[in-house]
Amino acid sequence: MDIISFFNHKGGVGKTTLLFNVAIALGRTGKRVLLVDADAQTNLTGTAIDAVTYEDIVERQSTSYHALVPVIQGSGEPRELTPAEIRDNVWILPGHIRLSEYEETLSQAWTDSLAGRYQGFQRTTALQRMILQVASSVEADVAFVDVGPSVGPLNRVVLLGSSGFVLPLAPDLFSLTALPSVGRSLADWIAEWKVALSQGQRTGVLEAFPEGLFTGTPSPLGYVSQQFASYRSAPAAAFQRWLDDIPTAYHDSVVEKLRAEGVATPSGPGEIGTVRNLSSLVPMAQEANAAIFELSGSEARGSQYTRARDTESDFQQLALTIMARLGEVQSPESVA
Repeated sequence: MDIISFFNHKGGVGKTTLLFNVAIALGRTGKRVLLVDADAQTNLTGTAIDAVTYEDIVERQSTSYHALVPVIQGSGEPRELTPAEIRDNVWILPGHIRLSEYEETLSQAWTDSLAGRYQGFQRTTALQRMILQVASSVEADVAFVDVGPSVGPLNRVVLLGSSGFVLPLAPDLFSLTALPSVGRSLADWIAEWKVALSQGQRTGVLEAFPEGLFTGTPSPLGYVSQQFASYRSAPAAAFQRWLDDIPTAYHDSVVEKLRAEGVATPSGPGEIGTVRNLSSLVPMAQEANAAIFELSGSEARGSQYTRARDTESDFQQLALTIMARLGEVQSPESVA
């Protein structure tokens, strides 16, 4: 079972919308998909389920926060939970605003890991082990994790515990200038985790984790450029400059940085695909807790309905490409 994170240091790039639509499309192909909301802002949760359903889940203490309460309190391992089924083949482990309490423990846990201490490794890897348990309970093929726009301690453990990550980008100056920060932060985390594992080996602490710990080498599966206006399927001229600059910036700032740390990277171009301007359809889908292509004729009328239905093949192709790239970097021939 693989974990794929959707991550960008910059907010406002349509990350959560992309993840949700790709996940629903992948579920329709027969793959079993777990959604994990690892952002205290709970945007993915609000996209996937209505308020009444969420209230019931919170009352049953079945969110990502509730699973981690024993870890936060220092009293044990994550609680075993069963996620909520939202579609055939698609489940969600909802988020909670109090997930920030887990993040508050992670800076010290990182320091303890670098010193080779058990408590540090136990807390740092708890979220990943929790995701694996929840995914196993529904026999998921893959988990898609939504994270907030930061390079903080919580995103560090999410990314290091992932098999790979997808980078949603907007074709603008701000996304472009965020890429060096993304690559540098990830490379630093990977290098430090190697030190931590070495220390854990030296102190013998790793023997306390018979199933092993994550390797901390998430592969950059590629980027998806989105949220730009178009005219007759052509990108607006104002954004073309940034579209032209992104491939080189992504390769130099992210791919090469991670290759230098021994991370396997897929061959071919960095771009996974493009999502055209769907701004008028996104709020409709969010209101209905639906993927864009699931909107009914009463929710999206006329040409909007046609546009909405046409997006299914686009999101399905993105989903299949992401899974294919993950398979490539996990093969013996993968590039490191």
